[in-house]
Amino acid sequence: MNIISLKYSGIQVFTLLFLFSVIKINTQDAIKIDPEHYKVELENDQVRVLRINYNAGESSKMHTHPEGVAVLLTKHTASMKTGEGKTLKIQGNSGDVLWVDKTKHEPMNIGDTSFKVIQIELKNNTKAAGKKSLHLFKLPDDVSEKQVSDFLKEMNHAISEEGYPEAGYHLYKIAENNDYSYFMEGVWPDSATYDKIHNSEKWKAVAEKGKEMIDKIRTQELYMKAEKVN
Repeated sequence: MNIISLKYSGIQVFTLLFLFSVIKINTQDAIKIDPEHYKVELENDQVRVLRINYNAGESSKMHTHPEGVAVLLTKHTASMKTGEGKTLKIQGNSGDVLWVDKTKHEPMNIGDTSFKVIQIELKNNTKAAGKKSLHLFKLPDDVSEKQVSDFLKEMNHAISEEGYPEAGYHLYKIAENNDYSYFMEGVWPDSATYDKIHNSEKWKAVAEKGKEMIDKIRTQELYMKAEKVN
């Protein structure tokens, strides 16, 4: 095991840490993997805000985070095992505000006191959208905009619980078009993730609840799949 001891400021340490921790494998959501140390304070279509708390000596399991911002609430010293198998010793100061890249790690509090962090995870970053599904449609007479919006929120919650908070659906109203009134966009990191989500039990359960409504929409929608051109 390679151990690298870093004694720079919190910002320098975390910059190095996240450069080492580029994700190249399936997402392992912190909330799903380690709910003891990670709690959701707020979540919407744009962000998810986590409250992180480790008592002295406590450690986590290997997990991932999308890119975002971390606000350190306490001074701390921690050991961080990266997705590449390295172990880094890091130090942070209360009040540090840090940009964090998409990362995979396994933290451990090696200090004498607890450390607390607020982490703001960004959703649906364009860099993550390697695949999209596109739906143009008019609302059926017995389906409301709110019903569709509420259904997509429930669907996005299920996708996030599967460990993919950067993926999901977005509903737009078209300002001027005689053929279609709404545009629904599905955003996916890649084809493999798209298939995995659509085969997950949580996604299937929510999809079954909204099947009758979606079947009505599909009778007159224009549906396309798109891949990102590199």
